[in-house]
Amino acid sequence: MTDPWEGDGRRAVMQDFAEEARDEGKHFFYVRIPGNIEPLERGDRFEDPLDAALEEAGIGSVSGGGSQMGEGSTVEYCGLDVVVTDRERGIEIIRRVLQASECPQGAVIEEYLPNYDELAVWPN
Repeated sequence: MTDPWEGDGRRAVMQDFAEEARDEGKHFFYVRIPGNIEPLERGDRFEDPLDAALEEAGIGSVSGGGSQMGEGSTVEYCGLDVVVTDRERGIEIIRRVLQASECPQGAVIEEYLPNYDELAVWPN
């Protein structure tokens, strides 16, 4: 069987995270936020408020985060690893918190199971 993520290491890792979450009865999302957003700003502006909202709702947490470097020392995009027990509520909370944090247009919630999909943070 051909690996659908062959040649795309990031997506392959995210797929593994999604499968691990599924095996625990949970849902994994990778929130991809475009822009030159440094790690401290990512944490203060997006990661900490989202983690607090998910914890307060009792449905999950931000389990990690990172940055994809662009040209020179710029950041192309940053991302948050999110694990929740309730898919629909998790998506609603992610959207609400990121919109309140004024995340850039073009931010997406990547979902890996049952199939890969990109869910817009902002309505079209």
